[in-house]
Amino acid sequence: MSKEENENSLVMRMRHTLSHVMAAAVREMYPEAKFGIGPAIDTGFYYDIDFGTTKVTETDLARIEKKMRGIIARKLPMTYREVSREEAMNWAKENKQDLKVELISELPEDEAISFYDLGDLFTDLCKGPHVENTLECGAFKLDKVAGAYWRGDEKRQMLTRIYGLAFETEEELDEYIKKQEDAKARDHRKLGKELDLFCFSELVGSGLPMFTPRGTVLRDILNDFTQSYRIKNGYQKVCIPHIALVDLYKTSGHYEKFPEMLQFTSQESGDHLALKPVNCPHHTQIFASQPRSYKEMPVKYLETTMVYRDERKGELGGLSRVRSITQDDSHVFCTEDQVGQVFGELIASAKDLYERVNMKLTLRLSFRDDGDGYTGTQEMWDKAEGAIKAMAEEHKIEYFIGIGEAAMYGPKMDFMATDALGREWQVATVQLDYATPDRFGLEYVDADGSKKTPVMIHCALVGSIERFMSVLIEHTAGWFPFWMAPEQVRVLTINDEVNEYADKIRAILDDTELSEPLEHRKIRYSMDVRNESLGKKIREATKMKIPCILIVGPKDVEAGEVSVRLKDKEEKVKLEKLGEYLKTL
Repeated sequence: MSKEENENSLVMRMRHTLSHVMAAAVREMYPEAKFGIGPAIDTGFYYDIDFGTTKVTETDLARIEKKMRGIIARKLPMTYREVSREEAMNWAKENKQDLKVELISELPEDEAISFYDLGDLFTDLCKGPHVENTLECGAFKLDKVAGAYWRGDEKRQMLTRIYGLAFETEEELDEYIKKQEDAKARDHRKLGKELDLFCFSELVGSGLPMFTPRGTVLRDILNDFTQSYRIKNGYQKVCIPHIALVDLYKTSGHYEKFPEMLQFTSQESGDHLALKPVNCPHHTQIFASQPRSYKEMPVKYLETTMVYRDERKGELGGLSRVRSITQDDSHVFCTEDQVGQVFGELIASAKDLYERVNMKLTLRLSFRDDGDGYTGTQEMWDKAEGAIKAMAEEHKIEYFIGIGEAAMYGPKMDFMATDALGREWQVATVQLDYATPDRFGLEYVDADGSKKTPVMIHCALVGSIERFMSVLIEHTAGWFPFWMAPEQVRVLTINDEVNEYADKIRAILDDTELSEPLEHRKIRYSMDVRNESLGKKIREATKMKIPCILIVGPKDVEAGEVSVRLKDKEEKVKLEKLGEYLKTL
C-alpha cells in the first residue's frame, strides 16, 4: 500500500477524525487550551496541546474519553471547506490559537487552505481526510500522556501530547491492548532490573549501560556464539584502540556521515581525536600494514568492540539506543570472485543463529536513493546492488528492497527478525563495499603481477549486542534458552538432612560439559541450602527465571532421584542420569 493509500484508508480516516473529536472534548473542558497538530498514526492518533499552567495527566484521560463518547453519539458531520489566507489567519487570531497562526503563516502562497467543521462544535485547520460523521469513528481508547516539544524543536515550548488507540472494531482494539500489556510485561528495562542484568547511573551518564555479573555472562555467551560461526570460517581476531585521529574518518567519509561523533583535542599533543563511531577504518589499516597477495585472500578479521555515538537524551532508552555500542564486527578483504562465497557463509550463519533463538528471518536489501550522501561512483553502486540481489535470489531468501537504507559506502543485506509479539527488528547485516578500499588506496598483487583493489565486506551477526539483548529479553520474556541462561540450574534443598546428597548433585554438575551450540561449556549453577522454606526458595528461583530447578528432599534421597522443575513441566530424574538429562535441555 502506498503512503497516500494508507493515509486515505478507512481506519486512518477514523483515527484522524478521532483526533478532532478529542480536541473538541478538550476545548469544552479546557477553554484556554491551544492546539498544535493532531495526526493519525499507525495505532491511533494524538494531539499536541498547550494547556498553559494547567497540568493534564493520565488520571484525566477517563473524563476526556467520556466527553468524546458523548460527542460521537451525536452523529456530528465532518464538513470540509476552503477559506482564504486572511479568513484562516483571522480565525486563528480570534480564537487565540497562536500555534495555528504559526502553521498558517508557513503555508505556501499557492496552497489551498482548508478547515474541517465537526458539526457546529469544533473547527480545525486540516487537509483531511475524515469519515462522514462521528458514528463512523470505530473503536478507540485514550492511552497515555507525554511531553512533546513544539515542532520537535527542544528550544521551543513543551506541549502535552495525548495519545489515543483506534481500530475499526472492538475486537482489534482489545487484541492490540492485550499485546501492549504483554509488551509492558516483557519490557527489557523492567526485566533487566528484575533479573539483575544491567543498570544505569546518572553519574556515569545516559545511554551508558553497565552490566552486572549475570548480564556479563549473557553478553559473553552471545558474543562467543555469534563469533563462533566466523571462527569456523577462518576469521582471525584483531584488536584496535577506541580512539583515532579525526583525519582517519575524513578519509573514510564517516566525518560527514556521523555528526554525532564524539570529538576532543588532546591537551598534551594538540591532536584532534575522536572516539571511534565505527571499526572499519581501523581494520583497513591493519590490511594496509603489509603487502598483500591474491594467494592470502580472502583476509578475514573479527573483533568484538565498542563504538561510540552521541545521541539526544530523549532518544536514549534502555539498551535499545545507547551511546556505547558493542559490535560483533567483522571485515573481509577479498577478490571479486570470492564475494559470493563469503556472503554465502555469512548468510548461512545468520539463518542458523536466528533459528536457534526461534526468530523468523526476512531480508531487506538496503539500496541507495538519489541523495548525495554516498561515497563511490554510480557504476560501483549499480554493480554492488546487482550482486547483492543476485545472492539473495541464489540463497532463496524472502526479501524486499529498502530504497535509501544503504550504508554510505555500499548496499546491504539487512536481516529482519520477527519476535514473539510479531514485531520486526533489524538485526544482522552484511554489507558490500567497493568504495572504502578505494578511498584508502588498499591493494593486493594479483596472479598476473598487477595491483588490484580488494572488495570489502562488513558483517555483524547481531549488530549491537546491547540492542540485540533488548530484543532477546523481550522475545523470550526473560526465559532464556537453557544454553544461554546466565544461571542454568539452581539446586534447592528441603532441609539439612539432604546436604550430603546435594553434594553428589554438585559433583555431577561440575563434571557435566555441554556441547550445543557452544562446545566445552560447564553448567552454570548455584546451590540454595539456606534454612528457608521450600516455597520461598522456589518463588525466588522462578522470579529469576532459572530454566531448571532441582529440588532435593528426603524422598528423593531414598529413591536416588532428583525432582526437576522446568518452566512448563515437572519430572523425576535418576541421579545417575542427571548429567545426560541436562544435555538434552
